[in-house]
Amino acid sequence: MANTNEEPEVEEVDNLPEVEEGQEDTTDWKAEALKYQGIAKRLKTKSERVAVEEPQKSSARPDKVESGELDYGQKAFLIANGVKGADENALVQAEIAKYREGTSLDSILESIDFQAKLKDLRETKTTNEAIPRGTKRTGQSTKDSVDYWVAKGELPPASERELRTQVVNARIKAERQDNQFTQNPVVGKL
Repeated sequence: MANTNEEPEVEEVDNLPEVEEGQEDTTDWKAEALKYQGIAKRLKTKSERVAVEEPQKSSARPDKVESGELDYGQKAFLIANGVKGADENALVQAEIAKYREGTSLDSILESIDFQAKLKDLRETKTTNEAIPRGTKRTGQSTKDSVDYWVAKGELPPASERELRTQVVNARIKAERQDNQFTQNPVVGKL
């Protein structure tokens, strides 16, 4: 909107009736004024609707954070500052949602709270990548693995028939490999 101290800009109207010299002016100027006043009101109402429907974005702070997805400019800024990957971007989005409007990416990246969360996320990711998968050294087995139920010494629920069969077969195989000799020798004690 224009500043109230400035004078409004006046447009030239091209379609006013022309009167040749020597002829009488029979134009109804009051009707013409009312006509253009109505046009001016319609244009003002239309511009107010557009202003309400589409709020103008301020170009004073291009790095102002809004809720939702990060745009390409914000992602490029984060990459330039060492924040990479979908999980780290998700952390930034969570911080944006936490602080809402008025917070720049600079201030989020510099906050001690965010830095601590980012460090924790990176350490957890590094630790998870260092643990070998599919071996007994992982430390934990999931409940849908045969190793879990063999180590527990129980059978899985009856609803998981195929897993129960695999657990029984694994136990049989382990017992056969464990001891090749019988517990009761045929030769008696002398």
